[in-house]
Amino acid sequence: MAAIIFDFDGTIADSFDYVASFLERHVRRGHPLTEEEKQKLRGMTMQQMATHLGSPWWYLPVLFVVGRRAMGKAIYNVPIFDGMGKVVEQLHAEGHELMIVSSNNNRNIKKSLKQHHLYKYFTDVYGNAGFFGKKRAIRRVLWRNSLKTKEAVYIGDEVRDVVASKAADVRVIAVCWGFDQKDILQSHNPTAIADKPQDIIRILEEL
Repeated sequence: MAAIIFDFDGTIADSFDYVASFLERHVRRGHPLTEEEKQKLRGMTMQQMATHLGSPWWYLPVLFVVGRRAMGKAIYNVPIFDGMGKVVEQLHAEGHELMIVSSNNNRNIKKSLKQHHLYKYFTDVYGNAGFFGKKRAIRRVLWRNSLKTKEAVYIGDEVRDVVASKAADVRVIAVCWGFDQKDILQSHNPTAIADKPQDIIRILEEL
């Protein structure tokens, strides 16, 4: 049995299109993004995406707060990735302890998990991790659940997930269906890479 800590956006929730559309409305203001422009945003954090699209630095904190509130209203329209629900159910059935550490806030995460009937499988949800950094958040979750680093595996879709997990001395599985592209993830040497949700089951069995 392992403690499996999931990221949320880009790992469980397919939120890229929502984030791109939000920035289109609040940064581009009436100038739609082309598909090519959207794809160039992949691999960026929300802050980097906003800056790339022309947001001034002083507006970024406001944009972050407005974005989280807006997502709370739109969360029921944000799907989860195909296959992730079954993976969560199977991992729980196998006896793994499941948690979430995410930059999104607790309310949004819990709303989404409940909508998709997954909330009951998670023992801890730690939101707003971006304010203090994911390394600290991962360590905090381990501490409050009395877990050792060798007992945990983090699963995320961004380079910062890989970097934070390694800094916290936690094994990390990078997934390729979220915000960051596979070659970028590989360059940061995660413990393993999952190309599709079901790969997570196999990888955990091999770790």
